[in-house]
Amino acid sequence: MNKNANYGAGKWKATVLSCGTHMNYKGALSSGYDQELFIKLPYLAYLLQDGEMNILIDNGINERYVVDGKAWGGIPAWASSKDLLDSLAKHGLGPGDIDLVLYTHLHNDHAGNANLFPTTRSIAQKDEWENLLAPTYAELQRRDFDLDVVPYLKDNPNFIKIDGDLEIMEGIRLVKTPGHTRGSQSIVVNTTQGLRIFVGDLFHMPCCCFPWMTEMPDCDGVMHKITPAADNAPSLRSSLVYDCYSYYESVDKIKALLPAMDPAYVVCGHDPALFPRS
Repeated sequence: MNKNANYGAGKWKATVLSCGTHMNYKGALSSGYDQELFIKLPYLAYLLQDGEMNILIDNGINERYVVDGKAWGGIPAWASSKDLLDSLAKHGLGPGDIDLVLYTHLHNDHAGNANLFPTTRSIAQKDEWENLLAPTYAELQRRDFDLDVVPYLKDNPNFIKIDGDLEIMEGIRLVKTPGHTRGSQSIVVNTTQGLRIFVGDLFHMPCCCFPWMTEMPDCDGVMHKITPAADNAPSLRSSLVYDCYSYYESVDKIKALLPAMDPAYVVCGHDPALFPRS
């Protein structure tokens, strides 16, 4: 553990935004460990503020992608655009107050509300855009890449596609971390609480990055015992990985950026410990 909990502190205040919840089998997201654990996980977005700018990391899932109470892959879900709008409203904001949207990737549970930001400056990786335009058969069958998202991004005159790593402003760096998808990226931020790396679904939950963990909560705050992996396991890989070789390279890249192997530095895409329950 790092003795300096505020290592890498900067000007950006980071706030977790609820975008709804869903059920999933933990084992599907963590190399088969605890396959019987059917657990409630959140859809999340993150708000970055410095007193001048409001930046959104991802924007959750839209009700268009929850059909008969089920999201992509047939998993039960309770989520809509209202969840994001209500979360923003709690901070006195609406979609028009957002200056920039940063996409970790373009699955419909992370970019599903792109329609709410039709002209907002938005950034994703070029490879991710190309993956969305031409998903693999499995991705189309699961519907995580949903072609319905395409026109909302394509018609945005301020949708920017980058290739590779880029520092976009003081205290915010985009780092390409493919694996979960072809063009996933992580957002490295110097927050007021210290360095934080928003990894999207490279790691769905902290135990995927730190496989020695022995418990985790669900969205209701109930703790569950989980199985730690072997000591030499670099991570727990999700079954939803586009390219395993790229995935493990990205795991190493993120770990190289960490000042210590401390879960506090890694902000995952569906971490129930972060879910705002009030």
